[in-house]
Amino acid sequence: MNWKDIITDQDERKVFEALDAPGSTWRTVWAIARQTGLSESRVAEVLKKYDLRLTRWSETPAISGSALAGLIENVGV
Repeated sequence: MNWKDIITDQDERKVFEALDAPGSTWRTVWAIARQTGLSESRVAEVLKKYDLRLTRWSETPAISGSALAGLIENVGV
């Protein structure tokens, strides 16, 4: 299931474009917020909305301790 066929909301598309950037696998909410100009709470809301359908959280946090999220199509289930 490709997110480009499903996501139509402008804010949600920004989040998914950040997750799908070349070379990206896992991203922190902070990094996605910085790239998209959205608040961290809005980014987290979008990621949670699609959790285990299009996105998933890493079991291992970033070195900083922050949670990491990725597209299932890039990081697997």
